[in-house]
Formats: sequence, structure tokens, C-alpha cells
Amino acid sequence: MIIIIDIIIIIAMILAIIGSIAAWINTNTILKDVSEIKKELGIKEYKIKHFIHDDDKNEGE
Repeated sequence: MIIIIDIIIIIAMILAIIGSIAAWINTNTILKDVSEIKKELGIKEYKIKHFIHDDDKNEGE
């Protein structure tokens, strides 16, 4: 009985991982499409400054 539960949990985890990867790919596709639409409409893209990006500058030092 325990083996069946373990198999069900493993299958659920695999499906969750596949679903999250698919969602990430879908999000990137949508962001690319929105970026292209903004270019066509002449809307300027604003980059939001984030505290993590400030740390990236100091990585090589």
C-alpha cells in the first residue's frame, strides 16, 4: 500500500514540475509578444530598477 502512495506522490511531483516549466515557457512567450506589440505601437519600454540588479554590477569585483 505504501508503494502505491509513493508512486502517486512521485507522479504528482513530476506533473507539477512539468506544469511549472510549461507555465514559465508560456510566460516568456507572452512577454516576448507584448514586447513586440509595444515596439509596433511605439510604446517605450521602462526597465524597473531592482535592488538585485545593483548587486549584479559588483559580482566581478
